[in-house]
Amino acid sequence: MKFFLHNDTTGHRKPAVKLGTLGVLSAVFFLAVACASIPREASLAGLFNRFEKAPHMLIRAQNAFLHDMTASFNDSTLEALMTVVSNQNNGAHGPIDRNRLDKTLARADAVGVGVSWNGNQNPAVEVAVAGNFPGLLTSLSFSFDSNWERIAGGYAAKNRKIYLREPSDGQLHFATWAPENPTPLSDAAASMARHSGMLGSNADLTMYLDAKSSLVSQLPILDGVTLPFDGIMLSATRDAVAPSKGSPDARYSIVFQIQMKDEQTARTYKPIMKFVWVLISTRLGAAGIPISPENSIEQQGSLFWSQPIAMSAQEIVDAILRLSNLGSGTGAGLPGGQSAH
Repeated sequence: MKFFLHNDTTGHRKPAVKLGTLGVLSAVFFLAVACASIPREASLAGLFNRFEKAPHMLIRAQNAFLHDMTASFNDSTLEALMTVVSNQNNGAHGPIDRNRLDKTLARADAVGVGVSWNGNQNPAVEVAVAGNFPGLLTSLSFSFDSNWERIAGGYAAKNRKIYLREPSDGQLHFATWAPENPTPLSDAAASMARHSGMLGSNADLTMYLDAKSSLVSQLPILDGVTLPFDGIMLSATRDAVAPSKGSPDARYSIVFQIQMKDEQTARTYKPIMKFVWVLISTRLGAAGIPISPENSIEQQGSLFWSQPIAMSAQEIVDAILRLSNLGSGTGAGLPGGQSAH
């Protein structure tokens, strides 16, 4: 009698244990699903709000360009990119974690990049990636990644000078310097993004160069002369006939804007700014942007607009790398003005 009673009790206990375990696993699963669903509006809000330095160059890339950019990366392009970002010369670091980079960009809706220079030192770079990055699950993925190690305030790449702040609110914030306590937040990047019109632009890629940047200060006409303009913005719009998936050959229409203080200033300085545009376009042409001498600028209110320029995604990626290297003195970037392909 005891034998059968014992068996009967055990038989009921096992299903109960299984049901309890299943319930816990189900709760974890649904929690993970809920955490993994980050509203796009929430992840994009305040893309530049957590930046810690005042940038000279600001870049905002949308989903379509991110896919084309990823497709444009080969070993040479990635090596040049990581050399600029990690402040290390070629060969001074380990192999590139292509898998982590591809997965991060695949889950991204937008990326914001700030680049600043301090004299002849290496550029300081910080990157905000907005997308489907739930804080808990993303932290766990970096904790179990052998290429990263836990540090105070976030994570550090083991073979590069790249640091990740604590993931939260669908955003990843990388920088080329370690997290500080307290965090020295700056509103300069967010203010620049608003003032330049970058946040309200529908372009797939926008790139804003502040008038005080290293690139602009190298122009001969600006040596000791202050011109009343705020900055230069590149806007790239993907052609409607471009491939639906990421492609380095996807075509873009590029337009440059020079932003003056106001419309009256633009009219007053119009002859000078047309000459400045010749100098700027020459420097941009050296970075791989195909601007012909006939591509002049026309005034519209407080802005000077260039004529559209056709470029591929690969050409844009290579040009951005060269522009990011200007004034850094690191020798990084693509050699000899050649494409990475």
